[in-house]
Amino acid sequence: MSPAATMTVDDSRRSVLRAADELFYSRGITGVTMGDIRDVSGVSMRRLYSMYPSKDDLVAGWLTDRHESWMSWFTATVDRHLADGTDAVLATFDAIGEWVTTPGYRGCAFINSLAETSETTHRTIIARHKRELNDHLAGLAARDHPTAPEWLPAALGVILDGAIVQCAVFDDTDPLDAARAATRHLLETIPT
Repeated sequence: MSPAATMTVDDSRRSVLRAADELFYSRGITGVTMGDIRDVSGVSMRRLYSMYPSKDDLVAGWLTDRHESWMSWFTATVDRHLADGTDAVLATFDAIGEWVTTPGYRGCAFINSLAETSETTHRTIIARHKRELNDHLAGLAARDHPTAPEWLPAALGVILDGAIVQCAVFDDTDPLDAARAATRHLLETIPT
């Protein structure tokens, strides 16, 4: 009996989502087939299609899983920097700094996916990710900058997204360093 035949449905789903994350992130959605997912995950095509009846369903499952895992990583990494006494808003740049220097970094999976899909479900998941990130940024801003203007979290989201994209484009951390410096200057102008 093949190892794939003995996998539980949960193990199969985890394996498929891991394969989807690896392949969609590195090659893009359109550059990956269901056969590629099967080959990398070790899950049979029959089981793959029973879990995800179409590639669109798989992309939606992957985006949802990516959101949960990325937000979990991001909040834990920011919290680690907060424990060192870093300003809550600036800690977000330190967390992103760890991410953009990892091997295989290709920018934001959600922004990359947005460029490849017109599927409403996918776009809704991507928008939810960005809203939840902005909500988290709002909590961080309120923590250390309670008098900050209401627009600050949305502006931080735009600044972070721009830095994330440019770090991928230039394969360099200079855009993130510039974004952090600009944000630090912006924070210094907020009355206490």
